[in-house]
Amino acid sequence: MTSVKERRTKPSATEFTFGRELGQGNFSRVFLATHKATKEVFAVKMIEKARIMRMKIRHPNIFNEVNMEKTVLNMLRHPNVVRMYHTFQDAANLYFLMEYVSNGELWDVLQLQGKQIGCTEGLAQFYGADIVNALEYMASRHIVHRDLKPENMIVAKDDGHIRLVDFGTAKNLSDISLNGPNFVGTPEYMSPETIDNKSVDCKSDLWSLGCILYQLLAGETPFQGGSAYLTFLKVKAGTFDFPEFFSDAAKDLIAQLLQTQPQARPSFDAIKAHPFFHGVDFAHHMNATAPEPTPDDRFVVQTAQAIAAYVAGSSGPRPDVLATAANLQPSTKSRLMHVLRRMRLLDHHFVYPAFSQQGPAAGRCHYATRRGYIGFEHSVHNQWGKPYRFVHISGPALGLLHGDGVHDDADSSWRRQLEDFEQVLMAINELHPVFVVLSGNMTTNDAAVDAKDTETRAQTIAAFQEVVNRALDPTIRVVFVPGEGTSDQSAPFGDDFYSFWVGGVKYIVLNSALFIQSESTLERSLAQDKWLQAELEHGSLCAHHVCVFSHHPFFVEAIDEPTRIDRDTALVSDNNEPLMSWNVGAQTRLPYVKMLAEAKVRGLFSSNFPSTHVGTVIWPTKEPSDDTAADEERDSSLVCTVAVTNTFASAPSSIPTTKRVFHLVHVEQTGFQVHAHPVGV
Repeated sequence: MTSVKERRTKPSATEFTFGRELGQGNFSRVFLATHKATKEVFAVKMIEKARIMRMKIRHPNIFNEVNMEKTVLNMLRHPNVVRMYHTFQDAANLYFLMEYVSNGELWDVLQLQGKQIGCTEGLAQFYGADIVNALEYMASRHIVHRDLKPENMIVAKDDGHIRLVDFGTAKNLSDISLNGPNFVGTPEYMSPETIDNKSVDCKSDLWSLGCILYQLLAGETPFQGGSAYLTFLKVKAGTFDFPEFFSDAAKDLIAQLLQTQPQARPSFDAIKAHPFFHGVDFAHHMNATAPEPTPDDRFVVQTAQAIAAYVAGSSGPRPDVLATAANLQPSTKSRLMHVLRRMRLLDHHFVYPAFSQQGPAAGRCHYATRRGYIGFEHSVHNQWGKPYRFVHISGPALGLLHGDGVHDDADSSWRRQLEDFEQVLMAINELHPVFVVLSGNMTTNDAAVDAKDTETRAQTIAAFQEVVNRALDPTIRVVFVPGEGTSDQSAPFGDDFYSFWVGGVKYIVLNSALFIQSESTLERSLAQDKWLQAELEHGSLCAHHVCVFSHHPFFVEAIDEPTRIDRDTALVSDNNEPLMSWNVGAQTRLPYVKMLAEAKVRGLFSSNFPSTHVGTVIWPTKEPSDDTAADEERDSSLVCTVAVTNTFASAPSSIPTTKRVFHLVHVEQTGFQVHAHPVGV
């Protein structure tokens, strides 16, 4: 009996038994189908005629997309492109009879326990070679796919190789009659020229290849903005970061593919000759089998599974690796941490600190990294859920009274300060906040970057970290806001400026010392300003509220208040040094106020002031309105809570006293409610 695949006459729908649904698209569904006579198995794409007629109103190019896929699949004959054998129709539907590729999408290969973690570099090379072969062949036939992504790639069970599918938005460079609009695709994989609505060629698919190779290795795409618009901005800027565990060859190839200028992207010959594909025989790649995982690959997956089981409380003792995680080989350690982050396990209170070479206490104080915060990420906390609360406390500046740190005797002021600080933390435990913000100098050595007694500085900071780790409930996250020093505080307390998300609210932590220090910090200050502008724009588009933390208040009571000079410092300053101020200077403040107002920041929290203060301001608008009712409605959406916390000296007081008040902040849909919480120590 002649195979249906080789018949010259079109089959009909009645010749097939339709089984389970394999998938669906915007206007089609794909079913498993068995030919009744030959028993051959196919995938049949079924397109309902009535549905595409309805969709034509809002999707006028729909007929072209259907015909484009039909035309392209009829002309392409390549082992890495899904094969179409026939098209036919009846009164209700159009049918595409295609090769059945049993297994699943490439997307599925990247997952572990339902989370995308990526695959091994060996597999990334293997699948990447499939994609390169397919794209090179398509380029020879003048076809651009324009919507390359893992969901449009199927891994065949029989040979383990990839088949490209879904050519509805493809572009034919030779016959333009069916080409649709230029602006098509999926935001995270679209090239800059596509976003600019320019005419594209096969170089555009190479950009998508770079995104896919990155995703194969990392389990996430290089350009994620939280919204399509912000993703487009990142794509056009070409800004992305590589995980530490990426090989040099992988980084180099991906960087070449993700060049914003199409002509700068490599040729297919250059891609195939690249060290990332060392050892790949492209001409005979379909004869190759997928590589087995290396011992290191297996270790990472098995360890992640063991930690997942322990966190879930389902079985087994505490994984042994958590006792030795800090001393793993750097590449293995980085990759394991990345996999755990993708599985949302790294932020667990006993997991992340275990990877710190300085010990768990130091690790707990180092969640802020790579301008973000482990666990408090937009991908996890991008939706408003329910009200919650956090605590805002000023840094204890341990050692302040005598300045002699850990060299004090057990009965000294240093020891008493440690004990008092511990009692404050224990009082916070009773309130069960989601996180606690410590703002300012944690010890008197924080600002002393060039301190002569570096050993004392290290011991003081270590003692502080031990108190935090011992006294504060381990489930409460600790957020640090840098104080008077302008050094990158990444060693003891994480990044000096970064952002994080909790319950749909975006929090931005700034190093305010960069606003008021000398020109020696100008480069870092400008870098923070540029970063802040992007973070505020992102927050204004994606966040329920935006809140900013800084040690120095931008202002305390009014946006246009004068600079508040620290009179104690003024008495000892010479003419060559700038006077220190409590707030950000009036002239320096202006551009920041503009940025904060445009982003409609709903909370400003700081700690550099001789007393505790809570108030509100209303951000100025660009164009005043004559409509009073409209003004009132607008003003209610522009109210910003301003809170300055001075935890360690009850004011007013002329006698140095133990700090004993912090702010308990209720985060609600309407904004921030701040309450002073006394601590009797």
